[in-house]
Amino acid sequence: MVVYVPLAGNPRGVTIIAVLWSMAVFSAIFVALRLYSKITRTRHVWWDDHFIVAAWILLLVSCSTTTANARLGFGLHTYEVPFENIVPFGIQSNVSGFTSILAVACSKTSFAITLLRLSDGWMKWFIIVLVILLNLTHYTSSIFFWVSCNPPAKTWNPLLEGECWPISVTVNYSLFVGGTLSAFSDFALALLPWRLLLRFNMYNREKIGVAICMSMGIFAGITCIVKMTTIPLLYDGDFSYNSLPLVLWGFMEPSLTIVAASIPVLRHLFRSFRRDHDSTLPPMSRSDDPTSSHAGAGARARARAAAAGATADAGNNSASDEKQQGENVVEKAARGNYQLQRQQLEAAVAAEKGTATAGTETTGTGTTLTATSSPRGQPSSPVMRHQADNDNRSESSTLTNKGGRGK
Repeated sequence: MVVYVPLAGNPRGVTIIAVLWSMAVFSAIFVALRLYSKITRTRHVWWDDHFIVAAWILLLVSCSTTTANARLGFGLHTYEVPFENIVPFGIQSNVSGFTSILAVACSKTSFAITLLRLSDGWMKWFIIVLVILLNLTHYTSSIFFWVSCNPPAKTWNPLLEGECWPISVTVNYSLFVGGTLSAFSDFALALLPWRLLLRFNMYNREKIGVAICMSMGIFAGITCIVKMTTIPLLYDGDFSYNSLPLVLWGFMEPSLTIVAASIPVLRHLFRSFRRDHDSTLPPMSRSDDPTSSHAGAGARARARAAAAGATADAGNNSASDEKQQGENVVEKAARGNYQLQRQQLEAAVAAEKGTATAGTETTGTGTTLTATSSPRGQPSSPVMRHQADNDNRSESSTLTNKGGRGK
């Protein structure tokens, strides 16, 4: 029966649990967003998606078994681990290492398949050879956990009689697979997108953004190099205590590879969120606002054209208003002159009537005016003729003004 060790007395075990579950949750977020992006865009889930999901499931199994080992004493010195926990401790350690290596292989294979769909020629064959070599070596390394001893049960139960491979074989092969080959594949898969994107008709800024997203595998390669420096710690023999950095870096490698393989797919999701955010902003707060730094040349040109049209309309309206005001002044002056002349005419008519009355003669039954008649159609009095001329000029001026406004 197993004996559980309190975590309060196992600080290294607490560190292992905190780091492993943090990385598991972090990578799970990217896997979930990747699948959500595929589903919302009505895209079919392809082989690279299946491999990335398998990698995270294997990573979850490794995290769970390592957490269980921390409860059994993983992180303490070997002599501090309770004797009853040796066999379950060995089995769970093999399961954790086995699934961790398979998670590395699946995550890198997923990213390689994504690039394989975009490549051709020599680059396509290079990726195929790299994927085959990567999977063969990693699957072989994972099997070593179960067959490195004779009988195989001795791999998880050191109390059994039998023989195991020299520790140098395991360390050297792990350095080659987990360090050299794995790091090389990470850097190769991270740099190939730069070569692929040169053929696409895209803006340089967009090309650089996509290439950076697809080159996040560089961080996984750096993790491989750091992990490679911790593998020789297996020579010390005290695996439970000395393997803490190896376990942590070995777990971070597949986690970062899962994140790096998911980021290029999430680019479409981020762009969709940005469009939805812009659609909820007021019209003058969106990117098509001519005053915005993100406004395009077309938006700025449309704004300038609208401003020029508004200025022209304002100028036309101003000129029309001035012309109308001028016409109103002329018309008022003409009406004033006409009224003045009308008053003068009335005064002259009244004066003439008085003069004509004084100059009449009475003969018999009728009254005869002494004034002489004028030619037909002309006023008989000079005052009346002068007044008629003024009336004709006023009417002509009024008609001329009205004709000017009609034009």
